Amino acid sequence: MSLSPHIVPIKNGINFRDLGGIKTKNGRQIRSGLLFRSGDFSKISQEEQTFISQQLGIDVILDYRDISEAQRRPDNLWHQVQYFNVPANPLTGDVSANLTQELTDANDLKKRSPADFMIKLYQLLPFNNPAYHTLVDLLVNNHGKSLVQHCAIGKDRTGIGVALTLFALGVDEETVMLDYILSEQLLAPVREQIFADYQNMLDPQQMELRKPIFAANPLYLQSAFDAIKAKYDTFDNWLESEYQLTDEKRQIIQNHYLI
Repeated sequence: MSLSPHIVPIKNGINFRDLGGIKTKNGRQIRSGLLFRSGDFSKISQEEQTFISQQLGIDVILDYRDISEAQRRPDNLWHQVQYFNVPANPLTGDVSANLTQELTDANDLKKRSPADFMIKLYQLLPFNNPAYHTLVDLLVNNHGKSLVQHCAIGKDRTGIGVALTLFALGVDEETVMLDYILSEQLLAPVREQIFADYQNMLDPQQMELRKPIFAANPLYLQSAFDAIKAKYDTFDNWLESEYQLTDEKRQIIQNHYLI
């Protein structure tokens, strides 16, 4: 399968890339400069804001972080961008993709291993999720405007949102997984900084125990795929039943974002 990720050269960005170039099952490909994924934009400079605004021209931000996360590390917004903050964390409250919270909260880690915690999160994210309803609405009704979807580090909540986007565009499962796995490489410096920030709060054994929380492990996304198939049999059924992405609406999205 062909995958052509375009890493956006933003020094203060996190896991920021263009989905352009990713190929669909029928040989089409995503237009460059329209669909992006990222971590938060809280540290980007004024120069980087100008670059994103003038060179990339991203029109819409969809921020999946909890309200408290977004308030603690607000995005540095660029000129004329539309900003939507719609939390994507599961509504159950049993697990959370707020990773810094999970780093210091030992309660859940007493009940399950970090890897099991992440698998549970990924099993819940695809269903009954208002954030992805907002995503679908933007993809269908925003007339092909450029969009970046992000969470804290662009891995979990963004990972499921991007998977939904790619499946709606007709990308196959293997290619969706390849795009997800790229986050493991791109997040290496971010993980190092996070662990350095928390080294005085957690001893080395505790830190090592929590490292799976920050991994882009294929098993995590596969657990989401398996949960979708167990409930709906196919990704197409999931898109239509959960998010009302009919063939007609998918055609609209494909006309906007595919070459």
